[in-house]
Amino acid sequence: MFGPLNRVINALVQVGGWSLMAAACLVTYDIITRKVFNYSIAGADEISGYVFAVATACAYSYALVTRANIRIDLLYNVLPAPVQRVLDILSMAAMFGFFGVVCYFSYNIVSDAFLYDSRSITPLQTPLVYPQTLWYVGLCFAALTSFLLLITAVFYMLKGKQNQVDQLMGIPSLDEEIATELGEEADKLRSHTNSDVKGD
Repeated sequence: MFGPLNRVINALVQVGGWSLMAAACLVTYDIITRKVFNYSIAGADEISGYVFAVATACAYSYALVTRANIRIDLLYNVLPAPVQRVLDILSMAAMFGFFGVVCYFSYNIVSDAFLYDSRSITPLQTPLVYPQTLWYVGLCFAALTSFLLLITAVFYMLKGKQNQVDQLMGIPSLDEEIATELGEEADKLRSHTNSDVKGD
């Protein structure tokens, strides 16, 4: 179930990352032209704001599936493992509820922008329904991701597959974080080595 989901999430993160890079280049270009040539691109800051909002909404799903969301584990680490798993499930239920509320109010914003043809009060006069719809889709996808994680964790819990619950939504241990970092460094090293070999 999470194979296709992970592929979509990875694609969203890639698009969001490159969009942020493009927005940063646009703002940099605007700053340089304003300083050197006394010329400014209208709406560079506005466009970067839209890109940041949409990319952030798309990144929520990635943070959930990679367990990268920040959690306070001061008491968590000293609790028994069964209690930790129950807390993990409750936290994901709360996350799903949170995204559900956010999506509900976000839908009202998007629908109003569509009904009233709302536009930004800037020189671009951007129809707000377009960036807000992309933002709303990212939030809905985060809600869907949290829901799938929740029901999968409950299924594993009922089946007695405790380790799968930990791997799905438990707080990564120090050993797991070290292994992840070492894995990423190894991948970088292999990539660098392969490029050198091809260059030779």
